[in-house]
Amino acid sequence: MLTIRTLENIKRGASITFYNGIYAILFGIFYLVFFRFILKENFRAITIVWQVFAKYNPALNSLLVRLMVLKGLFIITIGIAIIYLSLYILRKKDRATWIILFIIGLTFWPILLTFEILDKNLYTTVLSSIGWITFIIGMIIPIRYYMQRNYTEY
Repeated sequence: MLTIRTLENIKRGASITFYNGIYAILFGIFYLVFFRFILKENFRAITIVWQVFAKYNPALNSLLVRLMVLKGLFIITIGIAIIYLSLYILRKKDRATWIILFIIGLTFWPILLTFEILDKNLYTTVLSSIGWITFIIGMIIPIRYYMQRNYTEY
């Protein structure tokens, strides 16, 4: 049943995911701006000095830099998708849009967090964890409404 409380929960959840999308864009920009710092931290985890690696293996160095830039652009793209879907939910309260947003976030944030844990980079792991937690909170708040059988669209 669509009550004022339900509408508030939907708006609250969509607002949280909207800000999660903005956070993802900022996280992607962080990757683009500080890719050298991130690579240094990743190499510190495997006890190889980044400067030595970059000097003696420039081809692989270039590949890793491109990979960091691509990862940043991918995070920004997912952030834009999260923002768009969240705004659509705020306007229409559509279940299909909520499910698509749920699937995107459910695949993106844990995969990103897994990669950051495997890289053993504490900074990016913490930032990914914040994104994953805020997304889950934004999805859990309106879940009761979207999972009911007698679903009425607003």
